[in-house]
Amino acid sequence: MHHFYEMPSPGPSRRTQFWKGIFLGLLVGGLLVATLFFYLAGNVLPQGVESNDRAVPLPGLEQNRPRQILEVTPEVHAYYMAVVKAAEEVTPSVVGISNFGVVIDFWGRSSLQERATGSGVIIDSEGYIVTNYHVIENARELIVTLSEGEELPARVVGADSPTDLAVLKVEKRGLPAAVLANSDYLRVGEPAIAIGNPLGLDFQQTVTLGVVSARERSITIQGQKFTFIQTDAAINDGNSGGALVNIYGQVIGINTAKIKIPGVEGMGFAIPSNTVKEITRDLIAHGRVERPWLGIYLSTLTPMDAQRFALSVQEGVLIRDVIKGGPADQAGLLPLDVIIALNGQPVRDSGRFQELLYQARVGQQITLTLMRGAEELILAVTLGKLPERLE
Repeated sequence: MHHFYEMPSPGPSRRTQFWKGIFLGLLVGGLLVATLFFYLAGNVLPQGVESNDRAVPLPGLEQNRPRQILEVTPEVHAYYMAVVKAAEEVTPSVVGISNFGVVIDFWGRSSLQERATGSGVIIDSEGYIVTNYHVIENARELIVTLSEGEELPARVVGADSPTDLAVLKVEKRGLPAAVLANSDYLRVGEPAIAIGNPLGLDFQQTVTLGVVSARERSITIQGQKFTFIQTDAAINDGNSGGALVNIYGQVIGINTAKIKIPGVEGMGFAIPSNTVKEITRDLIAHGRVERPWLGIYLSTLTPMDAQRFALSVQEGVLIRDVIKGGPADQAGLLPLDVIIALNGQPVRDSGRFQELLYQARVGQQITLTLMRGAEELILAVTLGKLPERLE
């Protein structure tokens, strides 16, 4: 009869035991040294580094978390609180706007229904609110919802489709007005906070954080050329007309658009606050924007035009026609003159020319540098007011 047994392994030799003892001693010693090192590193700081005693705990975190997670430096805490304070300061000035229009059902019956919602920003405590033109376009009735939920009827004071801005008025005083910053001082990379009502009033006064991605981004929307602030702060449907805010709690722009292309994220746009100031000033004062007017028909000079008309320059703005009696006609401009500078600033295309022209005011005198044949001329022109209708 056979029995199968598991035989024990032979024990280690004395030499093996000796080296094993040395190894274990080194291992224990190393662990003790490592423990002492991390203890000292957590309590002794190099020369010139401030003690962590000045660190400020983040609110809302559990006190039993590790100290390194719970505490931040005063500088980081100051930044964190600046964003919070900026949002808290501007949020009461951001309102919801509901656009009601006439809707005809299948049976031909008409009724007044909410067609769209957007956002707006209170810019005057007397009840003036700025928003996008496309938010209030074709509205039969407008309702403004204040931050605390109060609903007020609003009327359109003025609208300007070329800049996509409009001003509304509600009959209530003492409203919290936002402060408009000087957008010329913006820097790429500085924090940007978007506040608005994405997807309707159910998500009223949503706050998103990003940075200023670009200061002057020119894009064309429906044939119109606009200069925007670009930001990666989330801007969704319903954010239109809301505020883009800096870390000081000042409005740097009015959110107006985003790029909707599959695979593209974080490309939103806002109308600069300096443009908002200029346009809303005219809308409140006149109900429309008083734009400067030269009284010419123009186009960007092309190589084909230069060859066809035997012109002496290859780039600039070609005057195709001059309106009789207009400012340009009175100043002596002629068809086929080529404008190469406005107030000393070179112009190579009609877009740049119009951008510089719209920086001037009605009644202001400007100088135009132009080529007439091979002769360079400088003419002074007093700008008129763009007529509501051209004959």
